[in-house]
Amino acid sequence: MLVACGAAPAAGEDEAKARAKAEAVLAQGAAEAKTGWQKGQSAPPVADTLEAEVACTLQWETWGMAINDGRLVDQVMAAMPSEIQLKPAFDIHGRWSEKALSRQDAAGGDPRPIFEASKRLRPAIEAAFDSAFTGKPGALEAYVEKLSACRNP
Repeated sequence: MLVACGAAPAAGEDEAKARAKAEAVLAQGAAEAKTGWQKGQSAPPVADTLEAEVACTLQWETWGMAINDGRLVDQVMAAMPSEIQLKPAFDIHGRWSEKALSRQDAAGGDPRPIFEASKRLRPAIEAAFDSAFTGKPGALEAYVEKLSACRNP
């Protein structure tokens, strides 16, 4: 999806067709993001476990860093729900991080459980993020649904 929105026209493709294609991809992405956010709103509360807290932290960290690094082009972000823009993303990430760190402190301050959970979960979360922007139908919706389910630490 990102490639289609920011790429130069393919060989033999005129600029108007390329623009129309990019707009269609953007519209599909916006619809998936909105649907995913709505679906996540009705998800059950996130489990009260370190693993779930770390997963939510990583979901929001990956999303926020992608925005901050410019991997999510402005055209894409403009179509996304306001709740998943840069500031809310980092605010939510921070609250999940604080919750996990509070759990760590309550358990004696050992950082290994958070580190191990993060190391175990990060590859799948990053792969899901990467998949969300390949144009694969439903992948962006699924990622944003997880963000929405993790909206309230």
